[in-house]
Amino acid sequence: MNNEEQELQVITKVEKQKQGRHRYNIYLNEEYAFSVHEDILIKHRLNKGESLYQQAIEAIILDEERNMAYVKALHMVGRRPHSLTEVKRKLKEKGFEAPTIAWTCGKLVENKYINDEEFAKMWTDNRVISQRKGRNLIRQELQQKGIHQDVVKSTMESINPDDEYEGALKVAQTKWKQTSGKLMDRKRKTAAFLMRRGYTGTIVTKVLRVISTESDEEELDYIEDELDFN
Repeated sequence: MNNEEQELQVITKVEKQKQGRHRYNIYLNEEYAFSVHEDILIKHRLNKGESLYQQAIEAIILDEERNMAYVKALHMVGRRPHSLTEVKRKLKEKGFEAPTIAWTCGKLVENKYINDEEFAKMWTDNRVISQRKGRNLIRQELQQKGIHQDVVKSTMESINPDDEYEGALKVAQTKWKQTSGKLMDRKRKTAAFLMRRGYTGTIVTKVLRVISTESDEEELDYIEDELDFN
């Protein structure tokens, strides 16, 4: 008996799982071997009585692993856009191995379900207009999501300065009304608030000039000296 004959196994039972949707248990030589999604079952023609060599079994299990990872990744990006790094990290947390993750992410990029340039632009537009945050904070967020520095740079350059300024002005006006104390204290607190939201020193200074009810150049110059211009 040669090695191939020794490795040959027969599908003796194909059992639909009661709770697993579209999933089937495969029995080889009367023993449970593995479970597969219906798509993998059809692709590999896993019918009762079919014979499989070990190499074929390994290919089936690999396909099943990839299919599972791909479906989970599609659910991720279906709920909200993700960066490539985010998807890789989440798949790793779910226990998938590096080769499967690499294959899955390659497929997602190929099928245009993931595009870091589009993700960065969408993320930035939302932060600037809807959440009224500045470029310094947005840059940090994109870097944390694994966006390449070249993409981050080009995305920052695409920000509409007028949109960023309008957002800063609106949140500053709200903060100004909520802030009490002397003029100097109100300016300082409002400036610090804007800086924490990621606005640059240039925008903060411009906004403070607009919302100040009094013009105190000496106090404003003092604040400008403390700002870290970007």
